[in-house]
Amino acid sequence: MYDAYGLRLDSEIALPELGAGFAATAPADIEVRLGPTEGPSPDATLLPLGLWVDGDRIGVDVPDVARYVCEGGRRITVDPAPDVEPGVLRLFLLGTAIGSLMVQRGHLVLHGNAFRVGDACAVVVGHSGAGKSTLAAEMHRRGHDILSDDVVPIDAAGRALAGWPRLKLWQDALDRLGVDSSGYQRIRDAHAKFHVPLERPPLDPLPVRWIYVLDRHNGPLTITPLTGAAIFTSLHEHSYRKEILVGAHRQTHLARSAALVAAVRPARLSRPRGVDSVVASADAILADIDRSLSGTPGKEHHATTH
Repeated sequence: MYDAYGLRLDSEIALPELGAGFAATAPADIEVRLGPTEGPSPDATLLPLGLWVDGDRIGVDVPDVARYVCEGGRRITVDPAPDVEPGVLRLFLLGTAIGSLMVQRGHLVLHGNAFRVGDACAVVVGHSGAGKSTLAAEMHRRGHDILSDDVVPIDAAGRALAGWPRLKLWQDALDRLGVDSSGYQRIRDAHAKFHVPLERPPLDPLPVRWIYVLDRHNGPLTITPLTGAAIFTSLHEHSYRKEILVGAHRQTHLARSAALVAAVRPARLSRPRGVDSVVASADAILADIDRSLSGTPGKEHHATTH
């Protein structure tokens, strides 16, 4: 048995990324099983990236890896391809499959990371390669607990759920932090990207108070408040596997987004292209949070890149 987002997960696949596991003392909230799976029915909605939605099932077909079928927010069945690399099998299980299952459980699931600020948290979102995990590593270095990396489920009360304490970092990010990668497990054998465990206490769900959208532009580092329709557009654009937000999942997403917008301070963090701005980005975000806590009205803020 493992713990994931405050839920008990009973898996037939060993998941070392989630820790050592523990003996079951209560029924599981989520089951992960190996076995044959049925593909999408003729009535299913077929989506890009091998995704499909079929009633209470969400599936993803990953060539040469596996078919993953999530059912009713409680069960994931994994049908592996022959000779699939175990780490790759777990990669999609702990990413796309778990993210889809959390959508089925009624959560707003964002593609980003969340870090603790006092009794609340901030969420940083962005496209793949935007530098979210590297920024999270910098926040962790400064003493901010990381709730979750990559998949951030937010419940109906607007609270981010704590995932497993680890970051996925490329070799250059580890080099920048002065961390030796030799003791870390590669995410895929052919890629210089690693699972990096983090020290942190167990965390209850924390209310989201700030959201920062990472972006690049040909100018200085700035933080600009997001207003109006741009907030909803950003939440949809940076939802985890936004392709599955069809039908009832789309309606739930809109309801959760509306509730979240009423409680958070959203902003866009635009960083200069071609510049290492991790430290400056962390400085700017934390300064922006301090201003919001002191009651300073939100406005465009320019920061010095260093």
